[in-house]
Amino acid sequence: MKSSLSVPTFIIVVYACICSPCSHNAWAVPSQEQKAQPSEALTVTIPGPMRSFLRMAGISQKVSPEQVLPLLARNVVIQGYEGWQDKPFRRTEFLVLLRRYVQQARELEALAGPEGVIRVSNCCDARPLLDILGFRFRLGCGQNTALETADPERAFLTIDSGFPLVDLEENLQAGKPFNYSFPDSPVPVLFRESDWTSIRGAKAKTLFDALIGDPALARLYLAFSRIDAETRLALRQFPGLTKLIPVSAVLDFYGRYISIRSGRVVVPGGITAESTWKDLVGASPASPGEFVLRLLAKDKGWLAAYFDALSRISHSQQAHFTEPHRLKGFYEAVRGRDPSPNAYRPVFRPNPGLLLLVTSLRWEPTGEPQVPGNLEIWQEIFRQKSDSKIVRDWAKRARRWKSRDQLVQAMFGVTQAQTNTGPLQIYLLVSQLNAERSPERHLTPQTVRLLANKFAQFSNQYLIFSEFPDLNNASITRFLTVAEALDRIPDHTLRGNAMGIFQSSVGLWQILVRQGEISSTTLNDSWQRVIGPFAKISSAAQLFDAGRDSLRELLKATTGKPNCSQNEIIELLAGLRQASPEGQQVHQELADRIRSVLDGQRLVSLDTILALGEGLDAVAKGRREERTLIPLAGELREFEMPRPIFSSSERTEWATGFYNNRHTDLEMRTDLTRLIKSHPSPEQLAKARGQLAPFLRDTLVGLNYAYYEPPGAQILHHNPLFVRSHDFSGDTVSGMKSVWQTPELFVAGSPAGGGAHLVGSLADLPYPMQPSPRAETSKLLFPSLRFCIVSPSRQGNSLPQFPAEQRFRLMIGVISLLQGSVGIWPLVDSPPSPPVRHVLPRLGVDCRRFQRAVF
Repeated sequence: MKSSLSVPTFIIVVYACICSPCSHNAWAVPSQEQKAQPSEALTVTIPGPMRSFLRMAGISQKVSPEQVLPLLARNVVIQGYEGWQDKPFRRTEFLVLLRRYVQQARELEALAGPEGVIRVSNCCDARPLLDILGFRFRLGCGQNTALETADPERAFLTIDSGFPLVDLEENLQAGKPFNYSFPDSPVPVLFRESDWTSIRGAKAKTLFDALIGDPALARLYLAFSRIDAETRLALRQFPGLTKLIPVSAVLDFYGRYISIRSGRVVVPGGITAESTWKDLVGASPASPGEFVLRLLAKDKGWLAAYFDALSRISHSQQAHFTEPHRLKGFYEAVRGRDPSPNAYRPVFRPNPGLLLLVTSLRWEPTGEPQVPGNLEIWQEIFRQKSDSKIVRDWAKRARRWKSRDQLVQAMFGVTQAQTNTGPLQIYLLVSQLNAERSPERHLTPQTVRLLANKFAQFSNQYLIFSEFPDLNNASITRFLTVAEALDRIPDHTLRGNAMGIFQSSVGLWQILVRQGEISSTTLNDSWQRVIGPFAKISSAAQLFDAGRDSLRELLKATTGKPNCSQNEIIELLAGLRQASPEGQQVHQELADRIRSVLDGQRLVSLDTILALGEGLDAVAKGRREERTLIPLAGELREFEMPRPIFSSSERTEWATGFYNNRHTDLEMRTDLTRLIKSHPSPEQLAKARGQLAPFLRDTLVGLNYAYYEPPGAQILHHNPLFVRSHDFSGDTVSGMKSVWQTPELFVAGSPAGGGAHLVGSLADLPYPMQPSPRAETSKLLFPSLRFCIVSPSRQGNSLPQFPAEQRFRLMIGVISLLQGSVGIWPLVDSPPSPPVRHVLPRLGVDCRRFQRAVF
């Protein structure tokens, strides 16, 4: 096939989809609920083959027949409209293409006739089909027949839906008949189709058209698909689908746990709480239709959100919340003075804090809610400065609190505050920390106050205290005091190195304790000895000494001796020694993997760094160590920066977001060999020892990276700057509130702009390590990703109108519908080689059936 389009418009767009062959009969299997209704229509018909429809609707090929319409409704709701509550609706490109495909599929279905087979015996028969597909003959019919685009919109749908256009072209060239099965696809439906199409205001004649044409109806269908069978049958009878349309969004978000049994709504708290719910809703649970309708409509969905949150917890928990004075008081706090904004803003549920509070709140044996510290401490916490008006309003009432219930009521009130560092977040985290501790180790009021005061800055660091609840109040206080002292270091470079060495030392401590290599009986002592050397840092030399001393304390707590080689440290990180041959083999593989990361990052060995430090100390004391130190100093300069691909001017123009890595630049300029040969003074030697601190930071951080490297990752082996580029002090970005939080990935996919690197702390390092290789390789996140090499069988299909050197520079845009997001990955052809090979990442696609793109 040949194209009439020009090179600037040349782009291949392929939808990544998961292909799993399903027989036609499989799609006609009714659900158990439908089998119970023999008088009702069990299915609706989707025009065209199921495989093509699922591709265009963004639905996995692996779904069951019962899931097709609910997933279609979900995609229409989430991806089909922009601001769909406003009229006229603004359809997204996804929905526009889907509607066009449905129209094209119906035209092809009519062409296929009652048999459901498209038959083309010659070129004359092909013309009606080509008109529908959006193509035409380029040079007439015959052996040299070639197809070209006549209608770009139709042609795009033809290719995107997987129509076998190449087979059609080849059969026409060979004078063979072309037969293609194009049946309609029945799928199970909830209720009768007429129940949906007869809804007041519905304009579509079929449920399928109604789903892709009316977002409110699509959302109602999605909501009903999540409700149990008995409840949805009761709701269909009363209040009926028409009355539920206005509250479809609320039912979608909060209807899953609405349950109707024996003609009554099952309410949180059971029968004893029914009277209170009747007062809140304005209808009795014994009248399920009226109760549900009022529940969904009241206070813009907030009462339904409250009902849903309480429905998710155990009966014993519900008993505490549904006591009459609590049920009403807590809801009034959630509702606030004005229930705006509403509780059903598309497309995700607002106010996650409500659900977290209800499911996380703990109770004393006396029935009172647990409060870490004491009530006075939480009054202080609420009075802290806040940007949220909701928090400030509740802070004004804090002075009048006399009971724990009043504190919990305030927590319900601030669930709507849009903040990640408010009183609710502090309460949830501190409560979790306290709950994991034995009574004698509960957090003191002073510790709770300190954790709250430093929450915005160090909250992600608190995960350490959750993992190791045996760390006592003194250990927690010591950590926060040292961390705050490091954060106050005025020099950016020194602060970044100090934070890196400190956090990597803490990270190694966590690993060794977790693996049982540090005794639980010495937990607090070893913790304080590891972090203690960092308490007072004012120079690079002091930092190097602190890092060395901290490492010695760590090794002493682990092995009983303060000095170990780098290989011995790696063996410790690989876990306890194993007795079985299989265990020994795994241990060795883990150790080798850590070594390979350190080698891939070109990191200086700890043995070299520590030996240089000791040697410089010895020289300062008058000993002659030049012959020993000069070879070691030379190892610091073995690493070289990659050659820049842009000049300075080109980088300014093309590499937006470029940053200069001062840390790496300083390492490249370090030349201890020259210093050692120049007979330095004690002051110069002390400064030289401080120049080792960045190298110590890199190697210690590299050990943490290597330990947490995800299986199959490649970035730590292919990008030697990744560890060195970790920005602990936030020099490479602006607007980051706290660098002590979980690190974030920056500049992914922009190697000319400095390359991907993490900015932030080492807190929860395994989590940010997961997405970082995505910019470098798709293998990590998608281990099942398969690569199809599509080789055109004839030179005529290899874009002959373009010279070879141009063909190999064409960009291929691959649209990947993964995890509900769309990303465009540019791929470049391999060097010239006949025939042209386009390497396209696909998910489960049969490469032999892959259709070449037509332009």
